[in-house]
Amino acid sequence: MFERFTKGARTAVVDAQEEARALGHARIGTEHLLVAVAGRTGAPAAATLARFGVTAESCRAAFDPAPAASDGHFDEDDAEALRAFGIDLDAVRDQAERAFGPGALDAPPPALEPAGRRLLGLGRNPAGLVGHIPFAPRAKKALERSLREARTLKSNHIGLEHVLLGVLGCDDETTADYFRRLGVEPAALRAGVLADLGRAA
Repeated sequence: MFERFTKGARTAVVDAQEEARALGHARIGTEHLLVAVAGRTGAPAAATLARFGVTAESCRAAFDPAPAASDGHFDEDDAEALRAFGIDLDAVRDQAERAFGPGALDAPPPALEPAGRRLLGLGRNPAGLVGHIPFAPRAKKALERSLREARTLKSNHIGLEHVLLGVLGCDDETTADYFRRLGVEPAALRAGVLADLGRAA
C-alpha cells in the first residue's frame, strides 16, 4: 500500500519525525504531522492551510514548550501502524544505509547538526534524540484515517490532503488543544480542504 502514498505524503511522514526530533519531543503527534504538511510549500494542502493562517512557523509556535524524553526508537506498534500503509521501516532503513552508509537515518554528525538545524529554523536537538521516534496513538489514528479519507474521496493515492484530513478528524484532547492554540476550527478547515479538492477535480 506504500505505493499509494504520494511522494509528498511520504516526505511529510519523514518530516514529522524530524520535527519531533528537532523539538526534543518523545513521540510524533498530530501536531508534527500538521507542521510537516504546512511545510510543503506549493502543495495544495499547504496552500489551504496558509489561507486559514496556518503555516509551518505558526504550527511550531503553537507547540507545547515542555517536551518529554524519548528513547528515540520506533516501537512495534509504530512499525505495525506504518505496515498498514505498506511502509516497511526495516526496508526503508536498509535502503538508506545501503545508499548513504550505516546510521544514515540517525541524527546528523555533530559538525553538521547546528547549521542544518539553523537552516530549518528548528534550533538544536535539545534531548539529543537519535534514531526513530515512535508515533503517538493520535498520530497513528490520523494516518489510518488518511487511508479512509482517500477511499471515501475515491482517490487512488494517499496525498498530503488525505493526511491533513486525517489530522483534522482527530477528536482527542491534545489535538483539539493544539488547534485552539493555532486559533483554527478543525471543521471549518476540513470544509476548506474539501472545497479546494472539489475545485481541483
